[in-house]
Amino acid sequence: MNRQTTSRYAALLVLCSSLLQSQAATLAHRWSFDLDPTDSVGGNTGILEGGATITPGQMTLTGLGTSVDANRMSFTNPVDIGGNFGATGVTIETWYTDTGTGTWGKLFQFGNNAVGQELAWTHSRGNGEQSGVDRDGAKLLGEQVNQNEEHHLVITVSPDGNLNTWVDGVQKLTDVDTNDLANVNTTFEAIGATSWGDPGMTGSVNEFRIYEGELTSIEVAASTEAGPDELFVVSDSDGDGLPDAWEERWFGEGNLTQGADDDPDIDGLTNLEEFEFNQNLDPSSADTDADGLNDGREVNTESTDPLDDDSDDDTLTDGDEVITHQTSPLNADSDGDFYADNVEIENDTDPNDANDPGPVTPSLAHRWSFTTGSELIDSVGGNTGILRATASISDNQLQLDGAGTGPEASSMGFTSPVDIGGNFGSSGFTIETWYTDAGTPRWGKLFTFGTNAPGQEVAWTHQRDGADLAPGLDRNGAIAIDSIPFGSDDRLSLNEEHHLVITVAPDGTTNLWVDGTREITDAATNPVGNIVTNTESIGSTAWNDAGHLGTVNEFRVWEGTLSENDVTASFAVGPDALPGQSALALTGISRNSTNGAVTLTFNSIVGRRYRIDRSADLLPADSPLWIDIDDEFIATSDISTFTDPSATGDRLFYRIEDITNQ
Repeated sequence: MNRQTTSRYAALLVLCSSLLQSQAATLAHRWSFDLDPTDSVGGNTGILEGGATITPGQMTLTGLGTSVDANRMSFTNPVDIGGNFGATGVTIETWYTDTGTGTWGKLFQFGNNAVGQELAWTHSRGNGEQSGVDRDGAKLLGEQVNQNEEHHLVITVSPDGNLNTWVDGVQKLTDVDTNDLANVNTTFEAIGATSWGDPGMTGSVNEFRIYEGELTSIEVAASTEAGPDELFVVSDSDGDGLPDAWEERWFGEGNLTQGADDDPDIDGLTNLEEFEFNQNLDPSSADTDADGLNDGREVNTESTDPLDDDSDDDTLTDGDEVITHQTSPLNADSDGDFYADNVEIENDTDPNDANDPGPVTPSLAHRWSFTTGSELIDSVGGNTGILRATASISDNQLQLDGAGTGPEASSMGFTSPVDIGGNFGSSGFTIETWYTDAGTPRWGKLFTFGTNAPGQEVAWTHQRDGADLAPGLDRNGAIAIDSIPFGSDDRLSLNEEHHLVITVAPDGTTNLWVDGTREITDAATNPVGNIVTNTESIGSTAWNDAGHLGTVNEFRVWEGTLSENDVTASFAVGPDALPGQSALALTGISRNSTNGAVTLTFNSIVGRRYRIDRSADLLPADSPLWIDIDDEFIATSDISTFTDPSATGDRLFYRIEDITNQ
């Protein structure tokens, strides 16, 4: 009798009234690799290809080949994750050992390499060597799972795409949002190989199972303990419908005194209701997420998540929304005016009245001016730039020579994540820059925030490929600019400085101006909150594109969206000052009666460099007799003060000059 048959009978023999069997997931396929690739449950016999072999108890993969031709096990019939499990959810469970799979190599893949149509496990990615699930884009663990050790991997995906992942019984990904499971197709299905151009897996697979439905955390724990040779069972020694492991988790080891109908935390939910709702709901705490609403009210009345203190992700706790502000804890924009509840509250407007406010006033969040003496300084947000590869700064501009491709191209990164999605998801954002394109190759980008997956990015492409060569915005896919005269090759004129402004409202509504003229009007894209932090760069991309060839004079990120009037005013003022900023002027002068020191007060621009001169007589501007007191004064605010401690004489004249560009 082979191994999988023995273990199945053993499981059946121990079933009795003292064992709780969850109906959430049903085993659909099981490959145990005792002697051959038989599916002992679903009858879908595996097919060994590309050098894959079986020794008793495991399938061995030697890493031979790449992409669809790598060593692998395919299937006699389509597994069809999307078609067969799209309505019920799916669990993939396996015990495997990775002995050195090449970067991007995968344990398995179902679907294709289009974002949103795939389900796969990558041992080691190129960015930081992290392991992760490929499901509607990369879902990373933040670490690489150790090689040369057998690991128990469980991945569950609900019909609407909710993703959970455990490694060796420890949950690594919790309730990660992906798209509908039904989108996974049958283009490619294999253990050990991929439809990407990746190396085949090097290692072995001891057991591979697919369940219809989602295993719970208690079932995962039970399966981890049972190991690959046995099917797990969940014990309920006192027959009250509550698993022993769940009772001991919340009430202490060996404590099975609680009954299914008891409510020890007096939150309006019985123990059984808490267990059935979510096994992480604490039956000994009336308010598990400490948001001011007890678990029973969240489940039965508000329909909010008792495990998430902010169900709609607007930075307001569910309790504050319901009790203090009377806003919807399930809608980040309760009045539907495109301004999130928290933004309205911060701005003293009514989050329940769509007519209040008018537009929320934008505020400058980051500003890089590349001026001498403060070359990489973010004069507003403090997020210092980082030069990469051959990027440099001269003439008060970021100089990019177009060297390299993809994320490794010559560029400027940031000390801390700008995090467009996280920091500006509820307010919207504006990117404003003055730049010169000296001939960036096709697909090269001025900047990128996010990934190369549609919906997770904001980027500016100088010139696209194909029939329409127009430049355009990458924001939930390409939005080309084709309504203005671009000069040769359908692109913005080369070797000429351009003013570019891109605004995106929280719901994704996008507008764009070039040199003060609106070129995109209210284009619908997806929510700002979807933009991720994988790649953040001025000059390079998350795609395999050339770097920017040219210069950047000024780069700003605003919280909120600039209006048409704001853009017009900013274009008129230019890159060296902010709209409404006062012109350079000496506004005050005083003298210390004790030591004679003279203090000057003057309007200034943050990051600009000034020279202060003094004379005992009123001299012509070009006179060489002016005395240079300080020619390295860098302004740190809009109003600057300078003290001349060496002032002598009864009559003195002073002048201040902006020498930033000298």
